[in-house]
Amino acid sequence: MRHLRAGKRLGVTTSHRKAMMRNLVTALLEHGEIKTTITRAKEMRKYFDKMIGLGKKQDLHSRRQALAFVKSKEAIKKLFDEYGPLYEDRNGGYTRIFRLGQRLGDNAQMALIQMVDIKEGEKPVQKDAPEAIEEIKSELKSEETAEVTAVEVEADVAEVTIDEPKAEKAEEPIVGEPADTPEEPVVAEAPVEVEPAVGEATETKKDSDSKPE
Repeated sequence: MRHLRAGKRLGVTTSHRKAMMRNLVTALLEHGEIKTTITRAKEMRKYFDKMIGLGKKQDLHSRRQALAFVKSKEAIKKLFDEYGPLYEDRNGGYTRIFRLGQRLGDNAQMALIQMVDIKEGEKPVQKDAPEAIEEIKSELKSEETAEVTAVEVEADVAEVTIDEPKAEKAEEPIVGEPADTPEEPVVAEAPVEVEPAVGEATETKKDSDSKPE
């Protein structure tokens, strides 16, 4: 039996869940909208509605009760100065939830929860049907022209090629003509000693013997 077990546990401890709800309500009061999971957004709605109810009362006891839950003085100031008078004639329905799709990783359903009628006095201006149709057509045409120009630019970039410098080939010698070869350094040859012939050696010896001493 689930006696005294109202609400979602959110897979965390009681202290963690209370701190989470306080943080979410404070962030929503400060920013006007927050992004969280769909389960947490639905669970925090009852705490947020209670804070708006305290902001409507505009007395000291309600302010102290709000200070015991909300964690920011700026959020308390907005709650009693702006949101209390804003929702004075509204009985509930202070927030709306938009589904944003699944989150990558754990595939959790994400949602955007935001306050309604945050900007007081600003209402959307209703336009005639022909004017609205013409405005939509002009927006579609501008988007189509932007897409076409983007495609043309991509095509032009693909066609442009960069001319790479080609390696120069060595000139081949013409057939029939000697190729230019580098000149080799001339080396001086050593003198060669010439040996006398056999006949010349005997004559020189006889001459030397015939000379008087």
